[in-house]
Amino acid sequence: MTTCPNCGAEVPQKPYCIACGASLTSGDAHQHRRFAASPHESAVALRFASTMLPRLPKAHMAAFNISLLVGLAIVVVIAGLGFYPVALAAGAFIVPLLLVVYIYDVDDYEDEPIRVTAYTIAWGVIAGALFGFVLRLMFPAINPLTGEDAVTSLLKTGVLPLIGGALALAGPLILLPYRKFNDVLDGATFGATAGATFAGAQVIVQSLDLFSAGLQPGGDPLSWVIRILLHSVLVPIILGCAVGSVAGAFWLRYRAPVPDREKLGAAGRPTLALIMAALLLLASSIGLNWLKDIPSLLVEAALAAIALIWLRLVIHLGLLEEIVEA
Repeated sequence: MTTCPNCGAEVPQKPYCIACGASLTSGDAHQHRRFAASPHESAVALRFASTMLPRLPKAHMAAFNISLLVGLAIVVVIAGLGFYPVALAAGAFIVPLLLVVYIYDVDDYEDEPIRVTAYTIAWGVIAGALFGFVLRLMFPAINPLTGEDAVTSLLKTGVLPLIGGALALAGPLILLPYRKFNDVLDGATFGATAGATFAGAQVIVQSLDLFSAGLQPGGDPLSWVIRILLHSVLVPIILGCAVGSVAGAFWLRYRAPVPDREKLGAAGRPTLALIMAALLLLASSIGLNWLKDIPSLLVEAALAAIALIWLRLVIHLGLLEEIVEA
């Protein structure tokens, strides 16, 4: 046994601390904080699989990364062939589907995986579909992939993204009083799943009119590919990570041990986490509604990276809590 210089825990003499992930062979364990789920990665590294799927065995990480890349390639090919509605529907399922498969693969919730998973997914899908349906009634002449007038764009930019985020978050917060789900990682998982499925269902329902124009509605292929990637891939990642991070902050405040409640700083306080998420969603909405294809893609990719790192830090703390409990 040895004492970890980073967290002070008594742990086996391994290359990495099993409690916090810090290197036990480096002279300065504080120099690069390691991610608890993957000690070979930094806690602030930009990684999709280990962030969104932290309990996944390392041997399976490559398969999920390949699945994501293959899924994106299929979407691009379908869109490149001109089947834009089909590409949109396929893209909107990628991130939610990976999350669902992951939860079943690692059996996160032991004797209740079906009930908890079904509830979280159902909330995101139903709430997102209803929200998309309401938006279609409010703005029947538009969909997320086509243009719109300035007044409508202003409304969609400033108000509706916050309403959507609040609806996606409401479902996971219903589980907060249940003491069985008492880890920060529970809140982050519930929130990320609900947020990603909400975004996917919303964009599909809101874009149903695309199918009425046929499977090949025409238009510039590059522009269609970019818009499809924006709305069916990047937006679900941004919303999923934002909702997951805020849900994690609520679990940290009301379920975590008192000494842990300040370990995320401002991002671990529910009120400030809500403000941060609101700013993230507003920035994403501005990028979608006010910028053209390439600039919009760059902005959304940058926001997705910020959201992933934020969620990764929340998950890192949740994993450390679980290790201490064990």
